[in-house]
Amino acid sequence: MSSESLRGWYRRAKADRGEGEPGELTSAEREELKRLRKEVREQQQTIEILKKATAFFVKENDR
Repeated sequence: MSSESLRGWYRRAKADRGEGEPGELTSAEREELKRLRKEVREQQQTIEILKKATAFFVKENDR
């Protein structure tokens, strides 16, 4: 185990106790951010699919 690993764990533990640097995220906040970013990515993909489907059906109706 490296000293850098220990340092990282210690820093995260301090942040989780509310003793971290200003602006440093807690573990819960990091997990929420990760979840929200994934959700946004999935929604963007859904929007792109819907745009393509709309364009396809508009073309089909014009025939």
